[in-house]
Amino acid sequence: MANFRSSNRIKILCSLLVISLTIVTYGLVNALSSKYFYRKAFGEKSGFVLNDESKKVLDSLKSDVEIFVLLEKNQEYADVFNLVSNDIRHLMGEYVDSRNENRIKVEFINVIENAKGYANLCGRFGILPTNCVIIATNNKTKVLAVDEFYRTHNGSVTAFRGEQVVTSSLKELSSADNNVLYFLVGHGEYELGSVSFSKGLSALAHAAKQKNCEVRSLNLYDSKAIPQDADLVVVVGAKNKFLGFEREILRDFVDNRDGRLIFALDGNFDIGLKELFDDYGIFVGDNMLVPTNETASSYLEDLVIKRFASHKINDKLVEFRVPVIFGATHEVKQTPWFVDNEKFEITELMQTDDGVIEQGEMDNGNSPGPHIVATISERKKFDASEITTKAGKVLAIGNADFIANGKFKILGNRVFWFSISDYMLYGSNLENFEDVKIEKYRLVLSRKTFTKIMVRLALLPMFFVLMGIAIAWRRKK
Repeated sequence: MANFRSSNRIKILCSLLVISLTIVTYGLVNALSSKYFYRKAFGEKSGFVLNDESKKVLDSLKSDVEIFVLLEKNQEYADVFNLVSNDIRHLMGEYVDSRNENRIKVEFINVIENAKGYANLCGRFGILPTNCVIIATNNKTKVLAVDEFYRTHNGSVTAFRGEQVVTSSLKELSSADNNVLYFLVGHGEYELGSVSFSKGLSALAHAAKQKNCEVRSLNLYDSKAIPQDADLVVVVGAKNKFLGFEREILRDFVDNRDGRLIFALDGNFDIGLKELFDDYGIFVGDNMLVPTNETASSYLEDLVIKRFASHKINDKLVEFRVPVIFGATHEVKQTPWFVDNEKFEITELMQTDDGVIEQGEMDNGNSPGPHIVATISERKKFDASEITTKAGKVLAIGNADFIANGKFKILGNRVFWFSISDYMLYGSNLENFEDVKIEKYRLVLSRKTFTKIMVRLALLPMFFVLMGIAIAWRRKK
């Protein structure tokens, strides 16, 4: 009888020991998981797990972030709605779970079921599209169309690029100051405040302000320098020559301050910048390009540009398959004799169709042909580790009226301008992102969740092992 009672006491002791070990192990695992946070994805290209660039941006946030996801559920496109909803929900979960000091709040709103919530957001941020993502932080706001979260090919969705879009927006919004764009005046340029249909830039100025950019006019003759807060300098439609000291100011801005310059040319005007363009490997033709009937747009004798080189500036134009509409245009291409490629990377961005001629070309018996009408030259910068990064940039476009009030409303022109300005401001900062391929099945687990599952699965065999040890020890006794 004594042996039976002793055996019961041992069993009870073993059970208590197993329970105690289980509780201690569970608590220890959770403590370690909460302190040493790490996420691991199972699936191609790491699923939705944020990369190091995103984590750096999140660590640098100085205020809380509000993200509102507005989606309109339509029975006709239920599959698309489910895809978008799941992808964005998983991605936002990663941002919310990130271990940064500032809080990220995400709210999903079905604009049909929650009309009041949608109306409140419109009252706060202005009229909003029904399928968009709103990011608000640091007293700034950015509205992203859902289309921007996906990469498409031939009309089909091929990849999810949400992390790149959200992180770049957070980086832009978290900066202490707005980006400052200076538009030069004093040479007959188009003016920011003008509402002229063909020569005004008021529509562009308004759109830039909506993207948290400040736009200012600058007269180099008066200022004798480009202000230190200048992020981008733009010359639109100059008609008079730049003076020698003005050219040197522009050159110094690119070479010594890693500055960004955009030139949009207008008409057959000698503005005295041929030498400056040559220094960066850009050639500007003297004659204007004019379309034949086959290459003109339906409402004006404008060029319809549909051929785009492989470059980040052109990505959206290619994805959405929208053309850019130019008026009278210069040929702008890489200088044929330019050989300083070790310091510069030059890309011819866009090309006309075949049926485009130079003024007077047909009189010389020459046949129409394609022409390059926009070229970017990017200075390479070598750091101590001999890794090249993009530094100063010069972009020349053969036409200026594509961003004037009359043509800025055209979708392709707006997409092209914002792609230009975004790339010139942020171009090389977000090259470490990989797209997430659209897959039918995707499994993503954090290390914390993975550890919990493993511990729970291990409890049963651990119990049997401990019981076996206890029984063997008892029998030995």
